[in-house]
Amino acid sequence: MVVLGLAALLLIFVIASLSLDEGDEEPVEITGADEVQRQLGGIPQDGAVLGSSEASVAVQVFSDLQCVPCADYQRETITPLIEGPVRDGDLKLEFHHFQMAQSGFANASFGAVAAAEQDDEWQFIQLFFINQDEAPRTGATDEFLDQIANAILNFNVEQWQRDGDDPEVTETLEADDELAAEHRFPAEPAVVVEGPRGDRELTESPSLEQIEAAIADVR
Repeated sequence: MVVLGLAALLLIFVIASLSLDEGDEEPVEITGADEVQRQLGGIPQDGAVLGSSEASVAVQVFSDLQCVPCADYQRETITPLIEGPVRDGDLKLEFHHFQMAQSGFANASFGAVAAAEQDDEWQFIQLFFINQDEAPRTGATDEFLDQIANAILNFNVEQWQRDGDDPEVTETLEADDELAAEHRFPAEPAVVVEGPRGDRELTESPSLEQIEAAIADVR
């Protein structure tokens, strides 16, 4: 009887401890879905390319989804390009996953490239950057990335999960990494602006004004 009583007390203690642990963890809420839909809705996408295929100027964006300063850079520099010349049809953007850390490609990069199979990579990128501050708390787990995917309008999450296992996703990330290595970019966001009058390579987190000036130079 004494042994059974102690076992019962231990079970109650374990259950209480689990309840407290669960209560301490706040659920992660993905924000910005409406904002991203307003930004990107109606703009053509083809894989990693956002914007009209007839745009005379292209900007290749090299950035890392899980680089903390890159989130601010995306919001302050790349998003205005989306809302301006990209939406107007004068510019197209191509995202390249630039591995700035040496620990291997982050789960977020795999998720974004898999989303490109449904031409929703930029939705995934924008949503991840908006919610990036939640990623360290969750470790950008599969569950966190699933929530990012679920926030994309009319997105087939099950297909996206299958596409994440496609070898082409790894090949795309490796190709992006090799391209960044060829340019010898320092570990900061960079862009390459291409147009009829040549190319301009801008490194070390170039400002919006610098990118706009390069666009004018090559147009």
